[in-house]
Amino acid sequence: MITWTPTVKDYNAKLRRLEQNADFAKNDDNVWFRGITDPWVPQYSMDDFNAHFQRDNGGAFAPTSEIMSKVKNRPNSEADQAAYRWRDRMGSEGIDLSHGVTTTKVYTDGDPKLPITVYTPQMSDPDEELGAIVAYHGGGWIGGNVLVNQNFCRYMAEQAHMRVFNVDFRLAPEYPAMAGFDDCYAALNWIVDNAGDLHVDLNTVAVYGDSAGGTTAAAVAYQDRKDGHNYVTHQFMAYPCLTLDHDVAEKIDWPASKYHFNSVTKERYDNDQLFVGKGMDTLRQVYVGSQNVDDPRISPIEIPDDIMAKMPQALIAIDEFDPLRPQGYLYAKNLAKAGVNSHSMCYYGMSHAFLDKFGIFAQGQHFADTAATWLHQGLTGQTK
Repeated sequence: MITWTPTVKDYNAKLRRLEQNADFAKNDDNVWFRGITDPWVPQYSMDDFNAHFQRDNGGAFAPTSEIMSKVKNRPNSEADQAAYRWRDRMGSEGIDLSHGVTTTKVYTDGDPKLPITVYTPQMSDPDEELGAIVAYHGGGWIGGNVLVNQNFCRYMAEQAHMRVFNVDFRLAPEYPAMAGFDDCYAALNWIVDNAGDLHVDLNTVAVYGDSAGGTTAAAVAYQDRKDGHNYVTHQFMAYPCLTLDHDVAEKIDWPASKYHFNSVTKERYDNDQLFVGKGMDTLRQVYVGSQNVDDPRISPIEIPDDIMAKMPQALIAIDEFDPLRPQGYLYAKNLAKAGVNSHSMCYYGMSHAFLDKFGIFAQGQHFADTAATWLHQGLTGQTK
């Protein structure tokens, strides 16, 4: 339940201020980087909308997804129970900012038949072929669902004038790796194979995800390149997790002192520990299980150099008070090092999963607008 939203006037004023930030510029890492700040928010402080939402957020939004509603027997170890508690705390409701977008549902072939929610923008010819965005929701591979990211997806369909396919996939601990990844990769290939019936223009096929969904988007792009398909033309994501290897993560992640926390931002950061410490231990047990944690489909930091050089162009959003901030930027940096056109944006004053609050935090709309421009016109330093 949404219990607080900014006024329309305040929301639009913030969006205008965000739009006034300087354009992308190539930095020493060869990443086209852009910092997004609200000049009304003091440095190293939480955005005022974000701070208000932390005080009055209406609780989690964690309905059971269609595909997970069919589970009959759930594993019940101590680690499994920890995962279910994480799941129940996840998600937030957002606001639908789209106009004229229609929602339908399709199901893939095979076993399981994956539910995919399709968002189609308003157009005079409903059979017109449009580019595709294949979306994967966040939730640490143990939670989340297509209802959390639906408002972002709807808005992207309208702004980018593309068909958005929001994939419902299996989750751990009921379905450990690689079940969820296999679902997500199968969904991409099914959409491509059925492009004619789905009215998809294969000249533009983007994968998108937030948090663990961003990791999955990168992993799907990797597998697409490894298999030699080259279907994916773009990858864009927000605050992805790059590795579930403790030793590797310790070399990437920042010490708390580097974030310049105050009491408010530190409390929010401490609540976002799924991908570090005990949270990562849980994911290693219930999601990774017997799989190799260094498999690039689990930890995209392990994508080999020869495939990294073939990866699709990227747009990666990170945020200031997020344990995954350094990992998201490192992915942009690694892509740029391999010669891939790589853009990254850091939303200052924000914390992990800010896109869940789409339509409440203007930063979400700003990222969607930027992504829509990137998909069709390109950004500074990018050629279509």
